[in-house]
Amino acid sequence: MRRLVVTLALAASCATAPPPPDATPDASPDVSPDATPDVTSTLDATPTPDVVTDIAVDATPDIAADASAPPDAAPAADTLTLVLFRAPDNTPAGAAIHVAGTFNAWTPDDPRTRLTPGPSGTLSVRVAGLTAGQRVEFKFTRGSWATVERADGGADITNRVVTFDPAHPIAALFVERWADLGAPATTRSGAVRVLRDVAVPQLARTRNVWVYLPPGHDTSGARYPVTYMFDGQNLFDARASAFGREWRVDEALEALYYEGDLPGVIVVGVENSSSRGCEYNVFASDPHPACSAGSALGDQTIAFFVDTLKPRVDGEFRTLTAAESTAVAGSSMGGSMAVRAGFSRPDVFSRVAALSPSYQNTLAAAPAMPAYVRAPRAARPQRLYQDIGGAEQIREIGPAVLARNMMAVRDAARDAGLTDGAQRALVIDGATHDEGAWAARIRGVLRWLWAP
Repeated sequence: MRRLVVTLALAASCATAPPPPDATPDASPDVSPDATPDVTSTLDATPTPDVVTDIAVDATPDIAADASAPPDAAPAADTLTLVLFRAPDNTPAGAAIHVAGTFNAWTPDDPRTRLTPGPSGTLSVRVAGLTAGQRVEFKFTRGSWATVERADGGADITNRVVTFDPAHPIAALFVERWADLGAPATTRSGAVRVLRDVAVPQLARTRNVWVYLPPGHDTSGARYPVTYMFDGQNLFDARASAFGREWRVDEALEALYYEGDLPGVIVVGVENSSSRGCEYNVFASDPHPACSAGSALGDQTIAFFVDTLKPRVDGEFRTLTAAESTAVAGSSMGGSMAVRAGFSRPDVFSRVAALSPSYQNTLAAAPAMPAYVRAPRAARPQRLYQDIGGAEQIREIGPAVLARNMMAVRDAARDAGLTDGAQRALVIDGATHDEGAWAARIRGVLRWLWAP
C-alpha cells in the first residue's frame, strides 16, 4: 500500500508557519510550478531534469500516517519530499498549512497532509509509494479552497506539477499569496538584509546594498562563496524593484540549497541610481544616450565593489575571500559591467555571468568589449556565462545585433585562453529584456556558475 508520511517546516524568514495554498476543486485543479523555473536545458547539451517541473500522478497513492517513520527519518527511495521555505508574511499566526493534490483526492484540509516544522525552520511533507516518472499535482492551502495559494497579483495559478525522480527526491517551493488575503508586504525569501547608505567614495555618493545570506549562515560556522551583482533593488523583492518585478535570486538559491543542488552562496547586490547610464558604462567612446559624452564611470563603480564594498562584506559576513570563491553578475549594462569587472580584476572575480549584456549603447559606435577581452593580460576569469533573449530589443538595437556582440565576446574570451568548456553563450528563444525573463533562468545560471 502506498503511504504518505507528512513532515512540514517553515523557513526561519517567515514569522509564522506557511499556510496551505488555496485551490478550486474541479476536474483538474490549477497549480503553478515553482516560480523560479530551471533553465538547465538551455545551459547544457545534456540537460538535467528539474525536480519541480512537469508532473502528474498516474495513480493515486494511498495515504496513511506511518508512526514507525519519525518526521526526521531519512525518506525511502520511493518518497518525494516537498519543502516549503517561504509563506506570505501576512499568514495568520499559528495557521495550519496543508497540501492537497492527486495523492489525497484534492482534500484541502486533510490532517494527514498538514505541514509540520522541519530542519532549518522549513515546512515539509513526504509523499511515499511513488515510482520513477510518476506525476504528482498539488496546491497549498490553509485548510479550504477559499484560502488556496494564488499568484502575487492575486490571479489563480495552475497546478504545481512534479515528476518524481528518485535521484532528485526533493522539491523546494514557496507560496506567493493566499486567495483570502491581500498582497504580502515583501516577497523576500530566506535571510535578506539591506545595508543602507553605504558610502561610495569613488563616486562621492551613497548606495543601499542588499545581502542574501544562505541557510545556516549565522549558526553553522561555515564560510561561503559570494556573488556580487548590479541593480540590487531588483534582485530579491518585487516591492522594492523599480519595475514591480524581481529576479527571484533568493528563491532560486533557497530552492537549490534545500534540493541539495548547490551549497550556500552569499549574494551582494548594489542598488543602481538615476545615473546608471554613466555609472554602468566603461567606454567613453560609446556614451549612453542618458549620459553626456565622456561620462563613463564604470571603472569607478567597479573600484567601489573591489576596494570599498568587498572588504566590508568580508569583515561582516562569513565569506570565502579568494577570487576562486568570488563571482560577479548582472544584466543589460550590468552584464557588460560584470564582464569588465571579471577581465579587469581576475584577481578578485573568477566567475562572471552576463545576462542580456548590453555591449553597445548606440549603433553609431562599434562595441569595444571584444577588443578589451582579447587584450593580453596576466590572468583572466575561470568561467564566463552569457546569454541573450531571442526577442530582446534595447532602443534601436535588436536581437540579431545583441547576439552578434555576445558571440564576439565569446570568441575574444576564447582567444584570451578561456576554453569552450569554461564558457556558455546562449540565445534563449522568445526571451525578452526584463526581470521576469532573468528570473526564469537565474537558477540554472547560478548552478552552472558555481558548479565544481
